[in-house]
Amino acid sequence: MSGYRYNRPNFNLNIGQLISNFFRNSNPLNRLIIINICIFIGLFFLKIFFNLTHFLQGTQGNGFEQLVFDWLGVHSDRWHLITRPWTFVTSIFLHVEFSHIFFNMITLWIGGQIFLYYFSPKQIYTVYILGGILGNIFFILSYNIFPVFSDVVQQAVAIGASGGVLAVLLASAAKAPNHTLPLILIGNVSLKWIAIFLVIIDIISISGGNSGGHFAHLGGALFGFLYVCVPKWNQGLKSRQQIRAKQSKSKGSRPKSDEQYNVERATHRKKVDEILDKVAQSGYKNLSAEEKEFLFKTSQKKNW
Repeated sequence: MSGYRYNRPNFNLNIGQLISNFFRNSNPLNRLIIINICIFIGLFFLKIFFNLTHFLQGTQGNGFEQLVFDWLGVHSDRWHLITRPWTFVTSIFLHVEFSHIFFNMITLWIGGQIFLYYFSPKQIYTVYILGGILGNIFFILSYNIFPVFSDVVQQAVAIGASGGVLAVLLASAAKAPNHTLPLILIGNVSLKWIAIFLVIIDIISISGGNSGGHFAHLGGALFGFLYVCVPKWNQGLKSRQQIRAKQSKSKGSRPKSDEQYNVERATHRKKVDEILDKVAQSGYKNLSAEEKEFLFKTSQKKNW
């Protein structure tokens, strides 16, 4: 099955319109990104408040970050895991550095756009959360199994969405390996090569700094790959294909193949983009009656 060349964002719109469109579109991918950003901003302002009020005065090091890591980050120490089991989930929405959340959210947005094309929207929640949890498990096991970490196992903590993000990206690559993405200075590159490159980088980087983080990345990547390759884990995708087949049969026609469905969907999206470009340039009132009706019908369809 040929990969769908996903539509680039409409850069004719100004930044305010792009942001407004992003927040008004409540698909699961946008919700995940918004949740991560809101938590990051919330922690940022809490840190300012704590520093201004000296609320944590007297604690060692950065008192606020230490508090956040202690209660929301996942620890490799077994006692912390027993007393704070919620950290398996909270840690995968937690960032304290701008560069960390920036690159994670950019990767999630790119991989998520492709994911939503080939999978049902709600499946991205499953892959992101379970991929992040398996990444945390890999992090914990690595620090408790390998002797090299024995001196720091009591203090090691993991935060960040990287495991879940790579799970989404690897699931997309496993489903559509030949889907191409335009990379700056390189050109179009198949998604499978991007995924393989990221996995190799993590493997090579294990011996360097942030070893536990790289194990977490690999755990998330493994889950994304297995989610597509293990049939029982991917019933949602099969159900979606069965629904499309039933819809085609109910109209008295032969069931559409995935390739036919993807071609039709790509054509439909291209027409939507062209009309939206026209709206951005000359306003909604200048659309023809046919174009207005097309937009209205499209807004009623959830699968497009």
